[in-house]
Amino acid sequence: MPTDTHAQTPVMTLKQAAAYLQISKAHLSNVINGKVPGVRPPRVFRAGRRILIRREWLDRWMEQSHLGAIR
Repeated sequence: MPTDTHAQTPVMTLKQAAAYLQISKAHLSNVINGKVPGVRPPRVFRAGRRILIRREWLDRWMEQSHLGAIR
């Protein structure tokens, strides 16, 4: 039985995070770099050129974005 590794790992690459959010890698990169108006970038950390994101940060970012849209 295949496992959904991007949903299980606490730290994801940009590609894994995009798949988790069901958006393109390019769009997530644009969001992170502040190129999408009205969308606050999620918290990330960089290891050299790699962008890494904790799953809990993405979950919190989505929840805060949702709450901000309601207000």
